[in-house]
Amino acid sequence: MKVLQVTAVLVALLSGLITPSAAADPGQPVSYDVGVRRDVPVTMSDGTVLRADLYFPTELGTDTAAPGPFPVLLTQSPYGKWQEVEKLPNLVFSRQDYFVQRGYIEVVADVRGQGASEGEFGFWSPIQAQDGADLVNWAATLPNSTGTVGTYGSSYLGMNQLFTAAAVGRNSPLKAIAPSVAAHDLLRDAATMGGLWHLPTMATYMTGTPALSVINPLANAGWDGLRGSTVDVPAALRRTTEHLWNARKTTPPLVGQLLTGTGDTAYDGPLWSAMRPGDQLRQIVDNGVPALMFGGWNDVFQRGALLNYAGLQNAAAGRPVHAPMVAGQPVTGRYQLVYGSGNHANAAGPVDVRRMHLDWFDRWLKNRHNGVDDTRNPLRANVYGTDEWINTDRYPFTSEDPTRLYLSGDHRLTPAPGEHGADHLIYNPVNVGCGRNLDQWTLGAVRLPGDLWLGSELTKHLDVCSRDDRITQAGSLTYTTEPLPEDRLLAGPMSATLQATATTTNTAFVVNIQDIAPDGTSRPLTEGGLDGRSRVLNPDRTWRAANGAVTMPYRDMTAASEQPVVPGELTEYVVEIFPTLARIPAGHRIRVTVGTADFPMILPNATQLKDLAGGRYALSWGSYVDLPLMRY
Repeated sequence: MKVLQVTAVLVALLSGLITPSAAADPGQPVSYDVGVRRDVPVTMSDGTVLRADLYFPTELGTDTAAPGPFPVLLTQSPYGKWQEVEKLPNLVFSRQDYFVQRGYIEVVADVRGQGASEGEFGFWSPIQAQDGADLVNWAATLPNSTGTVGTYGSSYLGMNQLFTAAAVGRNSPLKAIAPSVAAHDLLRDAATMGGLWHLPTMATYMTGTPALSVINPLANAGWDGLRGSTVDVPAALRRTTEHLWNARKTTPPLVGQLLTGTGDTAYDGPLWSAMRPGDQLRQIVDNGVPALMFGGWNDVFQRGALLNYAGLQNAAAGRPVHAPMVAGQPVTGRYQLVYGSGNHANAAGPVDVRRMHLDWFDRWLKNRHNGVDDTRNPLRANVYGTDEWINTDRYPFTSEDPTRLYLSGDHRLTPAPGEHGADHLIYNPVNVGCGRNLDQWTLGAVRLPGDLWLGSELTKHLDVCSRDDRITQAGSLTYTTEPLPEDRLLAGPMSATLQATATTTNTAFVVNIQDIAPDGTSRPLTEGGLDGRSRVLNPDRTWRAANGAVTMPYRDMTAASEQPVVPGELTEYVVEIFPTLARIPAGHRIRVTVGTADFPMILPNATQLKDLAGGRYALSWGSYVDLPLMRY
């Protein structure tokens, strides 16, 4: 089998395997206790009043505010500022006394229309970016503040940071951000996979988040009461009523459109562009705001964090933001990414993210030259499912041409095309949903009970599908290589180019890449999907290798770019397969599984199902995958 030679860059990387927490400064001792002011009103530029909880350092053993001054850390949450998870520092919904005890003021604000804050909630509505800038400016003027502000938080809180950092302008008090598991483009990262919708995840999220706006005012009041604070029950009831009235205008229409495939949710446009922080990256760099990011191979934003890293580095180097990085381009330690093997709830895994945050904020908010930005390799990536980490400077990980492997007769995956022929596939939206994707698209819910209460051994049983997904392959087509003669590293974005005829005016293809052990165990590595009507590529945004092979397809996903499938006509489909960094040992084989479902994570909307039902496909031998395979 033809494989790529390891680039000189990667040779250097592999000689420097690290554990990111080892690079952090020694833990700083607790220097302060924590004082709290609840529901502090903050008036926005348009007169809307948001409310924030304020945590500040006090002298040890007293309630007396420490004199300071201290930098301020800001988070903006749509999930309720009252939620505190002190013992789970890597989870999404966490606010830590850790930073206050080490000399920071913390501000935790409800975004507009959520919790105790006034206004109408909208998913990353543009006014929230202005709210973020207003909150930054307000936080910089707090008593005992140094006038410098940083932000941190995960998921929605991570994306909000990117929008805020673009909105603050130059010479702002905002001196550093630390967004975790933040999307680059929510439509292409998570809502769909090549136009195939993650309907359960998106419908649950778009229902649950506004529902929190109704629950949170009363929950906040109840939590305050339990902690001995004065509770304004009439105000909580009034805010709940306001949020309920506002939610009726957004939630039912959005969820209805998701399920039917109609309206603003069906195509890219104003709704989804408001959820695309990747378009803000150049402005963030122009504003001079450094960013420390976190992501994970099992996160719903599996592709997004890597694209944010590449975009920031490109912007800093004066290159196109949405292009792949190239070998030898300058990089800066002002923009870093730590990329683990975890899911949305705990992307970095065992890495001590609090220590890394502390070092980052000490550098930029306290001007401590602790060396965190003195690196030639600002991207630290975990080799999927191992204890190994690689330091690198760019994404994609290599500029070498990918290895092309062909789908051939007898279900073989070969380095050269074989005889002409085809395998047949019947469209079915349902399969046995078992694989790493179950953990990924439930936002870690599969593992969470074990992680929190049941112990690691039971967690392994709950998450068996991430180690062996053979049951999911029933009803699909599989193509497998001969055993590899030596270790390989599957590193980066990739694609599958399928040539097929269909009996319907639309098609659905789901492609999985698996590592097959000598005993037959099938370890799922990564996945991609494509709705056939969305197959047209945007050549200006599609990434290609030097030999022309597509490494990351890009589609406009507008009504104008949609193209029905012509029944019986041989059609080419270039499927984006989300990136990974996975070791495939010698003696193992690589498998490509082509199916039509990833149930229940991927489900068609009503419009898609109408055009997909009853479809029969003939998948031509000679279809191929382009895989970034390198010698380990």
